[in-house]
Amino acid sequence: MELFRRKRVKRHGILLDEPFDGSNHCCGCEADCCRGFSAVELDAAEYSRLEKLGAKRLEFHLNGRFFLLIENGCEFLEGSRCGIYDARPAICRKFSCRTN
Repeated sequence: MELFRRKRVKRHGILLDEPFDGSNHCCGCEADCCRGFSAVELDAAEYSRLEKLGAKRLEFHLNGRFFLLIENGCEFLEGSRCGIYDARPAICRKFSCRTN
């Protein structure tokens, strides 16, 4: 089975202070960050924007927090690339992986 033959690369995720756009750093990635977390927190504007884009895995908690559930892969993934790259949430813009 292909799943068990693929060698996993250990990555370390960091959240940058500022958005990190236009980098080719993610070009060789298999979208590990978009598959490896259970959810990402959104603000109200991001929640509304993603809802308009057709997001089906949005959550609003009674404590006023908004989330996009991405467990087992973000619904906006197209292969290993973000299908809403220009409209992706701020936390996705700030997240970066490093290999060690």
